[in-house]
Amino acid sequence: MTTLARTLATLAFLALMLVGLGFVAARLSGPESREALAAVASPADILEGRFTAVLDKQVVAALPKLTGLDDIASGLAYRLFGDAGPLVRAGCPGWLFYADEIVEPREREAHVAERIRLAAKIRDHLAARNIALVVLPVPDKALLAGDRLCGLPVAELAARRSAAWWEGSRGLGLDQVEIAPGFPDADGFLRTDTHWSPLGAKHAAARVAEHVARKIGAGTQKVTLKESEPHARVGDLMRLAGLERSWPWSGPEPDQVPDVSVAIARSGGLIDDVPAPAVVLAGSSFSRNSGFLDYLQAASSYEVAQKSADGSGFAGQLLEFLMNEPESLAQTRLIVWEFPMRALTRPLTETERRFLGDPT
Repeated sequence: MTTLARTLATLAFLALMLVGLGFVAARLSGPESREALAAVASPADILEGRFTAVLDKQVVAALPKLTGLDDIASGLAYRLFGDAGPLVRAGCPGWLFYADEIVEPREREAHVAERIRLAAKIRDHLAARNIALVVLPVPDKALLAGDRLCGLPVAELAARRSAAWWEGSRGLGLDQVEIAPGFPDADGFLRTDTHWSPLGAKHAAARVAEHVARKIGAGTQKVTLKESEPHARVGDLMRLAGLERSWPWSGPEPDQVPDVSVAIARSGGLIDDVPAPAVVLAGSSFSRNSGFLDYLQAASSYEVAQKSADGSGFAGQLLEFLMNEPESLAQTRLIVWEFPMRALTRPLTETERRFLGDPT
């Protein structure tokens, strides 16, 4: 966003504030406010603070909702200047991108190297428990859907970050899933969200299922996939940009996505103990969105235990149950570890440092 555009956006916001102040003044001049203030307008009331207390309450009651002002300001900035705020960048019409994938982080190489070391320790930890591992690094939306940037400048980090991981991790002997070949490009991502579309999730799940079958054999469970009719879904980038309530007149239209679920036929009677799933999915919000878990179960014919968490980053949720719930892995044959590659250049978390044995 240019300096002129920022100046104009600031002026537009100030104009909105003036309108809001005028609205407050008009509300305070109404009969109810005048009566309430007149009732505490004696010198004693003023000296003892009762007038001020009533005035404060009237001002608060007269203020328009701040979220409404924020919505208007965000909507105007997006509509007039293509500005989606500090956390989001606007690409082609209707397309939003996470700023973390666009801006240049500091010390990116050092963090990638540390995480390669962390991956090696996770590999050894699971090998000692005779648990197979399939790794799913998720490339940036700004990389796989680059033709929807429409001139949006992207720092060199996207390609460098991905290349640094593959170059550094290939010697670890990890069974990694590369989803970029054959990925449905921009159609594989939601326009207003950081995550895959159902089409992208289905592609990733099919690729992971191939690796699972090679590791532990083909699954034998009957998994029936169900998909509803598509419906509007307000993406996380719309919420971060403050456009979720103003989209009808200012923001991009929400994506249309179906609800996805599965029905799994399990052996045994109702009173029999059901064995824990042999496959565990430990990942980030990518593993919890767009039906990825259900597509994976349908593609692999395995019931998969969901151990993923939003905000897991590189290995947060995986390390959480490796360190704190090791007994839960007693019947686990294979772990699918998914992580977004944008997490590679973030500073290590406290959990990651503890697992590495790094006191800093």
